[in-house]
Amino acid sequence: MTTVTVTSQIDAPVKKTFMMFTDIEHVTQHVTGIKEVQVMTPGGFGLGTRWLETREVLGRLDSAEMEVTAFEKNRTYTITHHKAGAKIDTVFAFQPSGTGTKVSIEFGLENQGLPPGLLTPVSWAIAGKVREVLGNDLADMKRTVEKS
Repeated sequence: MTTVTVTSQIDAPVKKTFMMFTDIEHVTQHVTGIKEVQVMTPGGFGLGTRWLETREVLGRLDSAEMEVTAFEKNRTYTITHHKAGAKIDTVFAFQPSGTGTKVSIEFGLENQGLPPGLLTPVSWAIAGKVREVLGNDLADMKRTVEKS
C-alpha cells in the first residue's frame, strides 16, 4: 500500500472548517482541480454519501464515483473509490489547534486484483504527483475557509 499525507493549519474553528470541506455541492467553486460534481444521494454529507467527481489529472479529465465510507462529524471522514484495480481511501482529519484547525489528508492506494508487485512501481511514480494535487487542493480550501 502506498500512502501520501499532507497537512495544513487553517485559521478557522473546526466546525466551520469541517462544514466547508464537506460542502461537496460547491467544491468546484473552491478547488481548482475539481471540474464537476454530480451528487448521487439525497440529503447532506455523511456516511454513504456518493457522488461522481470529475478532475483534471495530468491535463486530462478523469471521473470517479466517490463514497463516504467513514464519518465522524467535525473530526474525520473517509472517501473511497476504485480505479484500475486499486482501492483508494482518502482520510480527512480535523483537529483543534490553537484558535484554528489542523487538517490532514491521507491518500492510501491499495492493490485489489492486480498481480502482486505490479502496482508498486506505478504507485511510487504517482506518489509525488498525488502529494502535489492534495497540496493544491488543501491550499485552495485553506484560502476558501479563511476568506469566508
